[in-house]
Amino acid sequence: MKNNFGLSEKEFEQLRLQLKSDDLLLFEKIFLSHFKDCIAYIEKNYRASYEDAYDATMDTLLDFRRRILLDKIKYGNLRYLFTKMATQVYLKNMSAKKSTMTPVGMKASIITPDEMDISVLDQSWPELSRECQDLLKLHFYGKAKLAEIADEVGKSASSIRKQKERCLGKLKNLFAKHSKAYQDV
Repeated sequence: MKNNFGLSEKEFEQLRLQLKSDDLLLFEKIFLSHFKDCIAYIEKNYRASYEDAYDATMDTLLDFRRRILLDKIKYGNLRYLFTKMATQVYLKNMSAKKSTMTPVGMKASIITPDEMDISVLDQSWPELSRECQDLLKLHFYGKAKLAEIADEVGKSASSIRKQKERCLGKLKNLFAKHSKAYQDV
């Protein structure tokens, strides 16, 4: 019975009928028996703030009530179901919050390279091997996937991935070398 907010199956069915007639006893019973536990679970397991865990749990409480009224929730391990639903709501909320957040001090616009960066790249790029230039152009400008490039040149995807990493490393080193020379001027 603990897994079902302390309700027997008969009590759950009786309270479901009462809820349909606007009696909020089931709603209160769930709230009193599990609300704080659910918040604590989300805070502990997902390192959530109290406010975020509370919001997710409250949203779940409302959705849980709606689903009971629609006969979409049946008796059996209700506590687990409620907590799982609240966790999903929390994760969805955090995902939505993350995608709309902009780091402090960052503009929401596209960062464009300055003239020095372009000049340094113009000096660094020709020093790369033709093979590296082609690979980086295909991947970054042509938007080709590494597996597609591997098929095209007859190599394995892992060797192309390693080659790309080596080429990027060379370009970074050349960029650093020419940046330093540019700054020394």
